[in-house]
Amino acid sequence: MYPERKRKVFKMNLEPYGVEKHPSPQGVPVHQLLNKDILLPIIKQYGNYLNTSSLPVAGSLFLKRYAVLVAASSLDYYGLQKKRIDWWSTARLDVTSFKLLIEENPIELFDDCWKNRIFAQNLTPMITIISKECKISSKILWENLAVRLFATLRKNEELYTLNELNEHFNDLTSAEANWLGMEQNPFQTYIQIKETWIEAPVRKTCCRYYEVNTKSDIPYCKKCPLRK
Repeated sequence: MYPERKRKVFKMNLEPYGVEKHPSPQGVPVHQLLNKDILLPIIKQYGNYLNTSSLPVAGSLFLKRYAVLVAASSLDYYGLQKKRIDWWSTARLDVTSFKLLIEENPIELFDDCWKNRIFAQNLTPMITIISKECKISSKILWENLAVRLFATLRKNEELYTLNELNEHFNDLTSAEANWLGMEQNPFQTYIQIKETWIEAPVRKTCCRYYEVNTKSDIPYCKKCPLRK
């Protein structure tokens, strides 16, 4: 008998990433988050949510959260599933739940490169703003983003073949970085391939989560470089 092939289930269920459908989405349109006068108060509010007054910590952890909402969900839906429904253009950030709210039945299709819209037109300029205004190294922010992308590939190991996952890895770490709006691709440094996708590598930078983690005797993430 032939071995059973992995079954791919394609559906627009982005709730695991904090993306929820809503009949009348409320919140801040994602493109407005590139206005520092709008973004910084939201980051400070997220800091209050995490019980920290440190702007660098709030900026780092906000970007980690936003990376799940935007980068991870898009890699899954547009990258792995190869879907084209444009739920992104009208997405709004709910600044009370810090979830991404989208229309219930979007019908428009992406007619261009999804990565360019998500990264070059949103995440890359956001990282520039957060790094400058929150006084935090862009290296930390880029690794925060890389960690979320790598985790998305790992969590889908049961649905996709190793070759398919490696294809996306190669795409994300290619030298060509126009889709990032950059000359060099920072993911070449922060996304590392393994023989399998089970184990995540130890980080090169610390996201500073330990400064708000009060639930553990060891506050550092399992892959934190500061963990002893």
